[in-house]
Amino acid sequence: MSATELMDLTARNQLRGTVKSVLGGTVMAEVAVEVNGEELIAVITRHSVERLGLTEGDTVTVLVKATEVMLAKGSSPLRELTIRNQIPGKVTGVEPGAVMAEVRVDVGGDEFVAAVTRHSVDRLTLAEGDAVVVLIKATEVMLAK
Repeated sequence: MSATELMDLTARNQLRGTVKSVLGGTVMAEVAVEVNGEELIAVITRHSVERLGLTEGDTVTVLVKATEVMLAKGSSPLRELTIRNQIPGKVTGVEPGAVMAEVRVDVGGDEFVAAVTRHSVDRLTLAEGDAVVVLIKATEVMLAK
């Protein structure tokens, strides 16, 4: 797979990055990946780290289901929150449905897609051009090599 080719998966969010560090634990490991100057943390099993042979400098694909992406309106990271992955971006599109909505966010040239409730889009009055922070729990980030 080339550096620009995406995998044929149902996970909408697929971003190429470089492993910056791997911190192994007894059962789980924390992997820091740099994607376009932003650091994303993935907490995955130690077995997965070993199976993929993940080491610093490896090129990986970060995978996140759209339903696992949360959004906060504004451009500042939230300090009083346990979510480590907080990436500032700008809304590039909102496609509302009856119950759910798809929100596309530009983050440094890459795109994140969030599937959120229509109620949340309406409550936050999310619209194209709005500054948002993409929020993803580290345990919801998958890696492929």
